[in-house]
Amino acid sequence: MEKVEDDVVEDDSDDDEENKVEDLVMSEASDDNKEASDSDGVESDLDEAKLQLDESDDDDDEDEEEGEGEDSTKKLNKDIKRHKKELEQLKKQDPEFYKYLQKEENALLDFDESENEDEDDEEAGSGDDDLNSENMDGMDMDEQSDSEEEMEEDESGLEILTKSMLTEWIQEVESSHSVNAMKKLLVAFKSAARMSDEEKMEGVSLVYRIISPSVFNQLVVATMRNAPIVFNRVFKCGQGNKSPASAVRWQYYQSMVKLYLSNLIHLMTGLTDSDMLYVAVKEAEKCSAYWACFDKYAKEYLKILLNLWSNYSSSDNVRIQSFLAIRSLATAPVPKATKQTTYLDLALKNIYLTFVRNCKNTNAHTLPAINLMRNLAVELYGIDQELSYKQAFVYIRQLAITLRNAMQTKTKESYTTVYNWQFIHCIDFWANVLATNCQDESSELRPLIYPLAQVALGTIKLVPDAQYYPLRFHVLRSMTTLGVSTKVFIPLAPYMFELFESPVLTKSPKPSTLKPLEWDTHLRTPQNYLRGRVFQDGVLEQLHECIYNYYKGYFYHIAYPEMVIPGIVAIKRFLKKSKPSKQVKKLHDLASKLDIKSKYILTQRSKIDFSPTQEDDVNKFIEEMRQKLL
Repeated sequence: MEKVEDDVVEDDSDDDEENKVEDLVMSEASDDNKEASDSDGVESDLDEAKLQLDESDDDDDEDEEEGEGEDSTKKLNKDIKRHKKELEQLKKQDPEFYKYLQKEENALLDFDESENEDEDDEEAGSGDDDLNSENMDGMDMDEQSDSEEEMEEDESGLEILTKSMLTEWIQEVESSHSVNAMKKLLVAFKSAARMSDEEKMEGVSLVYRIISPSVFNQLVVATMRNAPIVFNRVFKCGQGNKSPASAVRWQYYQSMVKLYLSNLIHLMTGLTDSDMLYVAVKEAEKCSAYWACFDKYAKEYLKILLNLWSNYSSSDNVRIQSFLAIRSLATAPVPKATKQTTYLDLALKNIYLTFVRNCKNTNAHTLPAINLMRNLAVELYGIDQELSYKQAFVYIRQLAITLRNAMQTKTKESYTTVYNWQFIHCIDFWANVLATNCQDESSELRPLIYPLAQVALGTIKLVPDAQYYPLRFHVLRSMTTLGVSTKVFIPLAPYMFELFESPVLTKSPKPSTLKPLEWDTHLRTPQNYLRGRVFQDGVLEQLHECIYNYYKGYFYHIAYPEMVIPGIVAIKRFLKKSKPSKQVKKLHDLASKLDIKSKYILTQRSKIDFSPTQEDDVNKFIEEMRQKLL
């Protein structure tokens, strides 16, 4: 154990650095929330104002259809002049808001005429001409009174969104992928997304009021399903690994994307229905490339997904879909202007820390959810092994430091820092990460097997009392899985066989009427179970399972006969001292089975004519035995 402590834990000075990393990671989302609460009202108004300015961009598509041979530079100049004309109108109508744009969003007012715009965009539908002059943010009620279908108005002055209006917009979006119709949906979607937080509506302007549940559901589902399709058509990023921010049209339409994502965050935060949450997360995943273009929204989105993924009240479908969305965001391309290459590093840190926080309370109800979280998170660590190695090294080292401190201080308080569910689940988590991703000997994570095994064995030896036998079996199972999957020999047998000499098994047990102990949900044996018949039978049953699974991974190995001798001897020695019982009989059968496997390998070995130094022949023999016995 001394060697492991030196190998794994080299310098205590790194503790501060690791704590800073963890604090930084977990505080990023909270900082963004604070920023969002301060600017939410202003940005919402600004997003819709940008929609006004962008309304006339759809004329581009009509120009492209009427004159395919027209020079692209002239088209861009024509667009810029049209934008400037709209800005002049805005300056006259609302000079104060125009000044605000000059101060806060000057990029909307400045256009570079030398910039070339991609003109291969094909947008079907000739009905967009009638929509170009509409003001989606303001929608003056006097103008709307002249339309064929007169809008209803409630006491708040907001137009009531009717089913006929919504159906018309949806049909237009689905048939022609009209950007203007999509903008109408997005403005209405804002009202739907913010229905659950009316107390936070101060400073937020809405256009519509939704009073029908069926209209609400139709609006939300239609907007979420059509938004990614329209965005991909506008920015032409349906294929490839390029960020939408690199598209020429991004500067004109990014406000539309931003409006949708910000309101989608509000919607996902307020939803409680499991089916609707599943649809929202599934459709949000399709916008992963767009989330990655806005750092603040990406972090808020990741925080929501992590909460759904780790929430015990979430259905399995929602939790699995949330993980798929996390993985999609982690691998999405980011704009070149950002410092980071992907969000994978942030996702790896936070998914592990979220797992640790949520595995503190382990019982029969939470254990399946914890296992699901672990299995999903393990998959994320297989995407980029080089990046995963950095994360795994830091957190395995933290486990080693915690264990070393407990060994040095030797107090009850220090022992509890190791003997708890979080620490044991962390060992099991990293054992599964390495077992899944280190089956290839060239794996970059493979060097971490040794330090993790030493931490695990040190955990067993910290307090070797019978009261902590359940904890011992948890660690033994994790290490057995790691050793068998990676084909690395981990000496676990001594930690099993020493239990045959413990007072729990050598002394006569007291009669007991207690129910069998739930070993999967206990780390410490309740006091009333100790020295009872139920506990003794449980220990023998757990030993039988651990010994069998341990040696099962070596049934095919050329050295199996030598490896299994200590196990057979230990079992037979215990059987001689024990009274007949069901568990004793099972151990007797196990010893016989191990002996039969040993004799089979010896028989096959007697037929070979190569020495142990000939590795190629040895590996060939092992592979042949594996195919026959497993």
